[in-house]
Amino acid sequence: MIETFVNFDDFKKRAIELGVAVNLDELLSLNIVFLESYEDYVIISVRDYNGTNEPKNNILLLSEKNALLYSENKQFNDNDYKMFRISMQKQYGESSVLSLLTLRAIVKNYQQTFNQIDENIDVIEKGLKAEIVEDATVKLRKLTNRIEDFVILLTSLEERKIKQVNTGLVAYDYDLVYTKAQQLLDRCRNHLSQLRDIQWEIDSKQTKETNKRIEELNLVVKRLTGITIVLMIPNIIAGHFGMNFIYMPELAIEWAYPAVIVGQIIVTLTAALWMKKKGWL
Repeated sequence: MIETFVNFDDFKKRAIELGVAVNLDELLSLNIVFLESYEDYVIISVRDYNGTNEPKNNILLLSEKNALLYSENKQFNDNDYKMFRISMQKQYGESSVLSLLTLRAIVKNYQQTFNQIDENIDVIEKGLKAEIVEDATVKLRKLTNRIEDFVILLTSLEERKIKQVNTGLVAYDYDLVYTKAQQLLDRCRNHLSQLRDIQWEIDSKQTKETNKRIEELNLVVKRLTGITIVLMIPNIIAGHFGMNFIYMPELAIEWAYPAVIVGQIIVTLTAALWMKKKGWL
């Protein structure tokens, strides 16, 4: 019998009625793929991912006679089960079909989230904004990790031969789910590599801009230094007028002042021209 629940308390109550003794509440806080097989039933817990901090949880409780699903956003109708009506009549058919439908819906959720990130990457390539790249990288890395765990789950369900999930009853559709998940994982990894390239391009651009600012700052410092030196020379000239040439016989002659002034003017002009040539002025 297949039963689906959107209310966790109802799901837990029904599980207790079926003799499930484990603490199902812990699954609500579990943010990883969970698969545990018991004597008469198996529990599978897989979360969706939409880029938020509170992804929806999907919990399957499967036994020979009962197949329970707790999910807030995955409810299946008769059309979903119709193509599997023959498989559902076999032993563990209902639990296997419910598992397949749930896993297929989860892959669809991952695909939709990936498409949103993919669209953002196209925008990022045009804008090259570091904060947007970082946000997209974080989201894509989390999605990639979830899909990796999901692919491992699909492999485990097939290799461990868990009777409640008989993949042989839905082999074709199960292989499609696995193939889609693996292809999506490959695309996520490729896009992570693409984002790393974009981040490298942004870092290179920022480095060039930083180096350019440093060069401009050095040029400003050179110019200020040159201006300071040039301005110091007239101060030296002014200082000479305050000298007592009486005690400097060699400068006491009448052409001493003009000679000193002319000499310092020549030094000033020479310094200014040299700094101009160096590009400091």
